[in-house]
Amino acid sequence: MSIKVYPAPEGIDPSPDFRLRVGGRPVFVHACSCASYAMFELDGPAEVEVEVAFPFERAVVRPLRHGVQPDVTEGGLRFRLERPGGLSVELDGDLRRPLFVWAAPPEQDAPAPDADGVHYFAGGAVHEPGLMELAAGETVYIEGGAVVRGAVLAEGADGVTVRGRGVLDGSAWSRERGERGPQLLRFIDCRNVRVEGLALIDSPRWTLVPVGCDGVSIRGVRIITDHVGGDGVDLVGCSNAVVEDCFFRTADDCVAVKAFARGEQECGGRDVRNIRVRRCVCWNARPGNGVEIGYETRCDSMSDIAFEDLDLIHVEHEGWQSGGALTIHNGDRAEITNVRYEDIRIEDAREKLIDLKVLFARYSRDEQRGRIRDVHFKDIAVVDGQFPVSIIRGWEAEHLIENVTIENLTVRGRHIRSASEAKMVVELARNVRFE
Repeated sequence: MSIKVYPAPEGIDPSPDFRLRVGGRPVFVHACSCASYAMFELDGPAEVEVEVAFPFERAVVRPLRHGVQPDVTEGGLRFRLERPGGLSVELDGDLRRPLFVWAAPPEQDAPAPDADGVHYFAGGAVHEPGLMELAAGETVYIEGGAVVRGAVLAEGADGVTVRGRGVLDGSAWSRERGERGPQLLRFIDCRNVRVEGLALIDSPRWTLVPVGCDGVSIRGVRIITDHVGGDGVDLVGCSNAVVEDCFFRTADDCVAVKAFARGEQECGGRDVRNIRVRRCVCWNARPGNGVEIGYETRCDSMSDIAFEDLDLIHVEHEGWQSGGALTIHNGDRAEITNVRYEDIRIEDAREKLIDLKVLFARYSRDEQRGRIRDVHFKDIAVVDGQFPVSIIRGWEAEHLIENVTIENLTVRGRHIRSASEAKMVVELARNVRFE
């Protein structure tokens, strides 16, 4: 077993709440607007020791499926980390002061600092490049232990990469000062986009946004933001995209699949197809949804979309009647078909579990309503927390929701076999069945 820790970035204060040791080695703990977080590399089991600067009684480590049972000690806690992954350490149920422990597998094929086409940011330092615009084939590489205060834009640039084990920090743009700021990562009309390994922190807007892109790979990315409207990943008018092994703590949708009309978001009105979101940990604070299709659906077709092997550790109460864990909000004209949700565990959902709607909303622009059909939920488990209501509601007779299968929905181990057992309202829908 080996552990790689990163140098502390010079000029960055450590978290006042936590200190961390992994395998006996100290790991720098960052602090941001709503959490503390620590990053390191690991290729096997390790003992984790956390020193806590405030009194507490109970500790929970999520996702619960890992079965991590922390031992509370005087002034801290300890637990065993079996493999790389992302964990949320929560004390006394306080959701405003968690510690995220992010163990990544060993990095492969890091570029050389002087490689052609590479914008290299070395560890142990803070860098302030501002907005970086990438040309085709270029790479931004942020080494572990580096904090980069900036944003990345690529337009019509194929084969661009943003990767590393460091931090891309958006806190330099302050909404309190009236600075809306850019999206931290924005790719417009690109092919073969790769984003890997980084922590994207305190984005003032949507965080990672491919628009009209074909071939998108987002792997091992960690996102924290507490700005309302701070989505995690927004795939807008994209095809052939995968989001996997990521960790989200957002103040809006963790992952959203959308389509905008031309002129609104450049080429974001293209049809959407072949999207995969898998092996991610999701925490959606207020507002928004856990994993979402919509509301903006301004294209003809959105098809072949799958959400697989997810842990939704928190989907907090939104209060505006639109929030949910697994949601499709078809607010425009698109035909949304062939959507699959499989092997998903929900630990704490406080508003709705499933929310499928054809509707006119404040985000709608098309006069014509769309449709939703052929949606399959399989092996969905509410493992803890509340048993939320669900809603399936079409628009009118010509814009129904059709062919929804709910297979092996369980709530704390109980198999749910009907809409009434599921606390589900079904209106303007056809062929909704439980198995």
